[in-house]
Amino acid sequence: MADGVFKIAIIGAGGISGAHSGAIKASGGRIVLAAAVDPHPENLQKLIAAHNGSKGYSTVEAFLKARKAGEVAADGVVICTPPSARIKLVEASLKSGMHVLSEKPIAHTLADARKLAAIAKKYKKSKTFVAYCHRFAPAVLRMKELTNAGKIGQLVRFENAFACDLPGHKGKWFSDAKKSGGGACLDMGSHSIDLFHFMVGPSATVGAVMSKKWKGRTETAGTVLVKSTKAAPGAKNNKPGVAGSIISGWAETCRFTVALVGDAGMLFYDYEKPLEIIFKDLGGKAEPIVVEAHDVRFTRQLLAFADAVQHGTKSGLASFDDGVAAAAAFDKAAKLSR
Repeated sequence: MADGVFKIAIIGAGGISGAHSGAIKASGGRIVLAAAVDPHPENLQKLIAAHNGSKGYSTVEAFLKARKAGEVAADGVVICTPPSARIKLVEASLKSGMHVLSEKPIAHTLADARKLAAIAKKYKKSKTFVAYCHRFAPAVLRMKELTNAGKIGQLVRFENAFACDLPGHKGKWFSDAKKSGGGACLDMGSHSIDLFHFMVGPSATVGAVMSKKWKGRTETAGTVLVKSTKAAPGAKNNKPGVAGSIISGWAETCRFTVALVGDAGMLFYDYEKPLEIIFKDLGGKAEPIVVEAHDVRFTRQLLAFADAVQHGTKSGLASFDDGVAAAAAFDKAAKLSR
């Protein structure tokens, strides 16, 4: 890392790895893909072909052996596997001295999430994070800043919907409870829970309704109600008891929106209108606030990973403990919905 370049390996060359691949390319050479690991040759070759000089391995064991022998250099890994496969991969990576950014959710069960957090604490020289990329969406950061500055008065409610029609998930691991641990509410809703924790503060889950469209599979829709137990670090105009309304869906009309509602107005962001936040006062008068598009979030997340490892920078990345907090919120929601 002497030249400032941060070399990483991606473990799992499925769908989400493409977002990280694109983020690497957009990093301006700051981040390089040194290697990729996947047992499926077609996925593996597609990923490494997009990055000159990267090497492919069919197993993590083969990759770590090559790294130990000096055949490939990588200082961090981005883990993009199904949640149920994470424990061995994370532990092997940390044991080898690498830093870890794991895709969300951290695990498919609360028990495994807690095991991962405990494992991370054993390897204190390595840094571990969960890839809750929406923390790096410019609109999210600006909304948080404006709320702290008093733009909407006292914060009353967080409203979030991450939903769309994903019929292909019916036959994939995403809706297989043994591999994923949950469906739309865990997949998309874990982002929402983490956003609430990041923008508002720690939460208690107080209500949940979930439904299934696909027989024998995980939930395809979830509505969860949380409330804050205290304010997030540095938050202002924010008292305990703020409500959070969270909607997740895999079989409904597409909408990706976040709103912060206060007693003097509200801030609203629609991911399908990526260049503006809308502020509305109590009379309904709308004011657009220009922001960068949210598609920079994956690159900024990887840059934050690099800065945290190389410079010890406080990155804003979600920790493994944050991942456990999101897992605990989902676990409670799943129990309440039964």
